[in-house]
Amino acid sequence: MKIAIEELAGCSGCTIAVLDLHEMLLDLVAQADIVYSPVIMDVKEPPEGIDIAFVTGAIRNEENHERLKLLRKRAKKVVAFGTCACYGGVSGLSMLSSNDELFNYVYRETATADDDGVIPNDVPPFLYRAFAVGDITKIDYYITGCPPKEAFLRQIIPAIIAGDTLALSRKSVCAECDRKMGPVENWSLKRRHEGIPDREHCLLGQGYLCLGSVTFGRCGAACPKNNVPCTGCNGPSLDVLREPCRDIYNMMLRRISDLTDKPQKEVEKEFYDVAHTMYAFTIGSLIMEDKENSKIRDLVKERSG
Repeated sequence: MKIAIEELAGCSGCTIAVLDLHEMLLDLVAQADIVYSPVIMDVKEPPEGIDIAFVTGAIRNEENHERLKLLRKRAKKVVAFGTCACYGGVSGLSMLSSNDELFNYVYRETATADDDGVIPNDVPPFLYRAFAVGDITKIDYYITGCPPKEAFLRQIIPAIIAGDTLALSRKSVCAECDRKMGPVENWSLKRRHEGIPDREHCLLGQGYLCLGSVTFGRCGAACPKNNVPCTGCNGPSLDVLREPCRDIYNMMLRRISDLTDKPQKEVEKEFYDVAHTMYAFTIGSLIMEDKENSKIRDLVKERSG
């Protein structure tokens, strides 16, 4: 069994998550050879005859696109590994600005930019937008997470290598959360830095924008259990993903309205910075953008002009 791990527009956190398996890696390499991984080894090109290729990161420039096409040709199975690969991830937020604005900011406007203000021309050209890998090529399996959590990888990676099928949870983050739903009175939306949440009760009921109900689980509700609202880094829950009429924005609007007995129009007035609070990890996904009630297309058009 030959395995490859490709790095595209991402932070390499997904590959580090594999290394976090520690001694379990010894069992894996007894069954499979990692023949290509830019973070782990000095191999410049993926070889022929790859059995399973894990692709991390989104598609943001021409090199990302070409490397994905090459890997698809040389691998029998391709796995979108991590939320950036599955849904565009945080790289998708770059679509809120034009390419010229991005390069001007990085190379001319930041405090650490060189005084000459020269924008490099020897880097791969940016595409006009970010893409999830499944928007570009056929993907055989999707493993979400930013990064996928160790406990989940200990189940899924050996199964993929062995060709086994596992019965895994398909529930949302809320299903893994130990908080209780208490009485909701005088509800108003808080910013995340406001106050200290009560550890026992639902964060959404306390006024914090927690996306646990619209986010795919398998993370153990790590953030809510540490008193931090869910930001949706695991990507959309299956009910949102599968239903054309369901979107992260409209489902959060509906659930808050049901929870608080406030009309949806009143709740909507309290939402802020929708791109970063609702779509921070999915804005680069054509699957999510193409939903008829998605706000993504309007947000990108509004910010990029």
